[in-house]
Amino acid sequence: MKHLLIIIFLTLSFNCLGQKESRELVEETAQKVGIKNSAIFFQLAVSQEFENDILIVIPEIAEEGEGYMILNNNLILTDKKSGTIKAKFRGEKEWFSDAVRIDQIEIEPSIYKLNKTNVAFGLKVFYANQSRPNPSSITELSLYTSDGEKLNVVLKEFPISHYVGETDTTCLGTFEVHTKELKISNTYTNQYADLEFVNSIELYEQNENCEKIIKDAKKEVEILKYESGRYKKFEISPDGRND
Repeated sequence: MKHLLIIIFLTLSFNCLGQKESRELVEETAQKVGIKNSAIFFQLAVSQEFENDILIVIPEIAEEGEGYMILNNNLILTDKKSGTIKAKFRGEKEWFSDAVRIDQIEIEPSIYKLNKTNVAFGLKVFYANQSRPNPSSITELSLYTSDGEKLNVVLKEFPISHYVGETDTTCLGTFEVHTKELKISNTYTNQYADLEFVNSIELYEQNENCEKIIKDAKKEVEILKYESGRYKKFEISPDGRND
C-alpha cells in the first residue's frame, strides 16, 4: 500500500511538472510573437516535440460572448535547443467554439513525408456537442509544411472522423460513424504525394439494453491531390475505380 501511494504521488508530481513546463513554454513563445497571456486560451494550448524542433499551438481569444468563443490559430515552430522561432502560421478567427465546442487540439507526433524535400505537421481539432437526443462529434485534420519563415497550410480542416446519432437519451437510438485512416500514396501530383483516406463507415442501432446491432458496414476511399498549393478531394469508388 505504501509503495502504491508513492507511485501515485510521483505520477501526480510529474504530471504537474509537465503541465507547468508546458504552460511556461506557451507563455515564453507567446511573448516572442507579441501575444498577451490574458489572450491565451490555455485549456487548448498544446506543444509537441520532434527530433530537432518543437511545434506549439497558441489559441488566442479573438472574440467571446455568452456561450461562444472565437479563436485565432497561432502555430509556431521553434528550435528545440535554442528556442528560436523558425517558422509560424497565424489564422485569424479560425476556430469557433459554441454549442458545438472544441474539446481538444492535438499535434500528431509523427510527420508526413510529401516528397523528397517537404514534410507536413498534422494538427487535429476535436469538436462535440452536448446533446443527449442528437449527439455528434467531428475531428478535423489540417496539414502544414515549412517554407522559410512561414508554415503553409496544405490541407485545411479535412474531416477524418464523424459521429452522429438520434437517441431516446438513454440507450435506444440509431448511429452513424465515419473513421478515416490516412495513407501517403506512392503516386504524385504536381510533385506532391497523393493522400489516400480509407473511410470506414458503420451504421448501427442500440436496443433498450444498450446492445449494439450493426446494420451496415463498408469502406470508401478518398484521394486528395495537390493543386495550386492545397490538397483537394478527388473521390474514387469503394472498388478503387474512378467515379
